[in-house]
Amino acid sequence: MLAFHVRPLTADDTPAYRALRLAGISELPATFCTTYALEGSLPLAQISQRLLVNRYQIIFGVFENDRLVAMAGLRREPIAVVHDKASIWGVYVAPDARGKGAGRLLLQTIIGHACAIPELAWLRLAVAQDNHAALSLYLRCGFTLAEGAPPLGMLQMQLLLPRPAIAETMSKSDVFMKINGLRKVEK
Repeated sequence: MLAFHVRPLTADDTPAYRALRLAGISELPATFCTTYALEGSLPLAQISQRLLVNRYQIIFGVFENDRLVAMAGLRREPIAVVHDKASIWGVYVAPDARGKGAGRLLLQTIIGHACAIPELAWLRLAVAQDNHAALSLYLRCGFTLAEGAPPLGMLQMQLLLPRPAIAETMSKSDVFMKINGLRKVEK
């Protein structure tokens, strides 16, 4: 197995990120929520902004030596009602890195990062139903198919994040206080 390393992408990674993302869109256009023409026309400065880590988004990259071979983002909603959910998006592994552990390492890193965020309980992602390699990877990493009607050609998957330490230390009064603290929005 090759030696891969994972880290959050930075603005310095913009050219490599753009090239890998365009390769992914070219190979699997239905998987991405954009087109090659639209993504290719974005200024590098705008793409660099996407790579800035903040409390709601981070994009990880897998490197083989100094070459970016895989990427995926983790995005949380700032809305309090859904603050316990995050989405994995923009997942792509270069063809020559597939089947060598890069995708699994990437997902394990994202799941580990998500577990360190106390508010998060669920990870979600969408996968093309004909992308058997990706679907198999997600299942091996613990994702399950979400209930409900999937969008055309896409499967929705989810992962309940392990929280044994929180579950063991949270008392019924803590849960009551959280529920009791919710406020009804007046119209």
